[in-house]
Amino acid sequence: MMINLSSLRHNGPALAGTLTAISFALLLMLSAQPALAQVSALKEHNVKEPVDISADKLEVRQKENIAVFVGNVKVIQADMTMTSDRINVYYEAGEKKELSSSITRLDASGNVTVKSPTEEITSSWAVYDLSEGIITLGDRVVLKTEDGELRGKKLRLNLDTGVISIEGQDAKDRVKGQFTVPDK
Repeated sequence: MMINLSSLRHNGPALAGTLTAISFALLLMLSAQPALAQVSALKEHNVKEPVDISADKLEVRQKENIAVFVGNVKVIQADMTMTSDRINVYYEAGEKKELSSSITRLDASGNVTVKSPTEEITSSWAVYDLSEGIITLGDRVVLKTEDGELRGKKLRLNLDTGVISIEGQDAKDRVKGQFTVPDK
């Protein structure tokens, strides 16, 4: 933007108001974020803790290094619990292609819930990448805390930093929240 200094003397107040409005609009545009973020109680969650899994049925696909848990699946790792209808567990092959207990990823589908001591996240699917320490949940995501509720299309939880980011699908299906107001 180029400003004619001689016009400042004649139109100073009007131009100053315009510049203030433009500055404010730029500030809003620069500070706008595509996703809402907050910090989870799972900040610094130790992904190296043992992972306990129970289900109604288990199928092991040893050639593919996948274990498929089906029916009332429950995963517990320290103070985090994940439940779903089905979870595919991807693991590293042991020596001589033997079954290993070293898992790298969990793919959950159907009625997924992730709980921490202070929050509950529900969705249709989730991917827990243990090597990255990231849980991504998608499709009809609802994050509930004691302070309110957030809804979106996709949620990403970084277990190291505790940052939760939520995205809407498009301009029509935006992130939505409802919060409580404390009493005075």
